[in-house]
Amino acid sequence: MSDPLERLPIPAFLRRHSSVATFLGGFLFDLATMQRIDAWMDLALQMLYLVALAALLVGQQRHETGRWIPSERVSPWWAYNVEALHFLYGALLSAYVVLYVRSSTGSRSVVFLVLLVGVMIVNEIPLARRASHRLRLGLFGFCVASFLIYFVPIVIGRLGAWVFMLSLAIAAGVVWLLATLLRTPGAPRADRIRLFTPALGVLALIAALYTLKLIPPIPLSVQFQGIYHDVRREGNAFTLVYSRPTGWMLWRRDSRPFARRNGDRLHYFARVFAPAGFSQQLVLKWEVLDPRTRAWSITDRIPLSITGGRAEGFRGTAVKANFSAGTWRVTAETDDARALATIVFRVEDDGGQGERSWHVRRS
Repeated sequence: MSDPLERLPIPAFLRRHSSVATFLGGFLFDLATMQRIDAWMDLALQMLYLVALAALLVGQQRHETGRWIPSERVSPWWAYNVEALHFLYGALLSAYVVLYVRSSTGSRSVVFLVLLVGVMIVNEIPLARRASHRLRLGLFGFCVASFLIYFVPIVIGRLGAWVFMLSLAIAAGVVWLLATLLRTPGAPRADRIRLFTPALGVLALIAALYTLKLIPPIPLSVQFQGIYHDVRREGNAFTLVYSRPTGWMLWRRDSRPFARRNGDRLHYFARVFAPAGFSQQLVLKWEVLDPRTRAWSITDRIPLSITGGRAEGFRGTAVKANFSAGTWRVTAETDDARALATIVFRVEDDGGQGERSWHVRRS
């Protein structure tokens, strides 16, 4: 029987680099289609990918050991099982990169994002294609854990250490079940443990990154933030007032740098996305930089309770009346000190006495 893909109008270049093409296809597909992190169609699709990955891993193991032989009709399609595996991994890992990047602007979370990108790259190395079932199971465990880290909080409606550990426990159970299916019949129990060990190491690494606060507080994300001279709530909208930008700073949409006069107050405004039914306590941490020691000093911690469900995000503001000229930053973080977003700005004394010109935007 002829190869069914040979009849498709696929360029020769893509045929020669099919695994790379399918991997990039999965990545571009997610970039084009992914919307809200709590969109149940997207979540269902990601779960379907994980189920398909598990089925492929079991099928590959049984085919290699001779326990399953594809039928004549299935055989031409099964020849592309590796490409299918790459597409599924590409779709999942790219989705994770997109979602985790959205979740935090803090530098500490870069470590986990680099790990995600690194896994994407390793997945394309030829050696990874020939990897044993133990390493494939480890990569599968990483994908399951990355998904459950935000899926379980979406279902429960909040973040917390116990929610995170529950996510890892479920991931471990799923991988243990798959290790059972991959174990050769009649093999000793130690064979299943040997298969499970790499995935256990991956889960332990994720737990360590969480303890070090290097994993973003997903599924929360800051959609917008800024510093303003005034923030007023008018009905169902917020009015944001900022100084008119100079002619060469037309892109500026807030009061950065902040030109201070007597009586001015600093206003921090943010739109924080949280899934429907979600409630979480945030803390807005204000810090000023000591110019001599280059160390940040905390001046205020302002609590902010958010609720989810609004597509444009929960809108919140914090005000500071007593402040000096210098370098400041505001960090929006969870109640267990996991940074969600950080904004750094300068406060400069405004020596002018005349009337100031303002711009207004609504949010």
